[in-house]
Amino acid sequence: MVGVSAIFNTNLVNTMFYGSCFFTFFAFLMSTTGDALSKNSQVAVFDTLLGSYKPQHEKMTFTISPFLIGSVLCLVVYFVLYYLGVIS
Repeated sequence: MVGVSAIFNTNLVNTMFYGSCFFTFFAFLMSTTGDALSKNSQVAVFDTLLGSYKPQHEKMTFTISPFLIGSVLCLVVYFVLYYLGVIS
């Protein structure tokens, strides 16, 4: 985060907020299965292999990963520091 804020000449706090929002969203997408993204990838594989695709109804699952926990923790720390007045 420090390198990104130095390259774009922005405030480290704002970079921390936007970065943690992006990483939280990305980690959430990678932690879920049974959603539209995984079904689209299955369709693409079947189309490349010239097979017929039969939609499967699988239960949506969510796994908690260290990447997701770290991203959410960074977002929470930002809000705590912001509302305590440590950062502005």
